[in-house]
Amino acid sequence: LLVMLHAHIVSAFEHYLSSIFISQVTNSDVLTRKLIETDPEFRNRKFTMNEIYIQHDAIKKTVAAYLKNIIFHDIQKIKPMFLEVLSYDFKDIAWLFRSILIRHDCVHRAGYDKQGEQVPITSESITELMLNCKNLAKDIDTHISRMK
Repeated sequence: LLVMLHAHIVSAFEHYLSSIFISQVTNSDVLTRKLIETDPEFRNRKFTMNEIYIQHDAIKKTVAAYLKNIIFHDIQKIKPMFLEVLSYDFKDIAWLFRSILIRHDCVHRAGYDKQGEQVPITSESITELMLNCKNLAKDIDTHISRMK
């Protein structure tokens, strides 16, 4: 049960990060522009001059499709995106990096690491994970509400 809880909490938090980011970016021309100007994926895209209006008309759909394909537990990629686009700094989230690694073992090896050792999940670690996720989500929500 603890293995499933850990995996689900991390997955739910990943969904929160995805939903909040996609919602904010796709509902704001300013944030859409920030994403396009700062994300390497868009920096490297090319199109011809005769495609400029087609690309412009489809920009929100293009951005939404790109964001929906990002794996939001790839914190190394997500952290700079939140900073550059939403001006939100995650600060020290070593706990989240560790939780994501443990989640991987929970989902793919039923709570055991590659060496066959059981991952350290306890009732206390589940409570701590929930509180950390809740506090981080509150902080992100507060930051976003101040942006408006």
